[in-house]
Amino acid sequence: MTDSPHYMTPEEAREVGCPLSMAGNPHIAHKSCLGPNCMAWRWAKESVEYENGPFLQDIWRNSTTYGYCGMVQS
Repeated sequence: MTDSPHYMTPEEAREVGCPLSMAGNPHIAHKSCLGPNCMAWRWAKESVEYENGPFLQDIWRNSTTYGYCGMVQS
């Protein structure tokens, strides 16, 4: 899941600075990333294989462990 250097767990996100607070935005009181509690947080997509009768299909779903900041370009 760590294909992108921007993917991180919510615990790792707490150790990263918020890009909005780094820009000097006076309306942002927090300095560290809020992870899933922020509106800019996006859960990573992961591929899941499952059997559908005789066929093997891929579906995409939201990860429950990795995400990224939607304010940071990939």
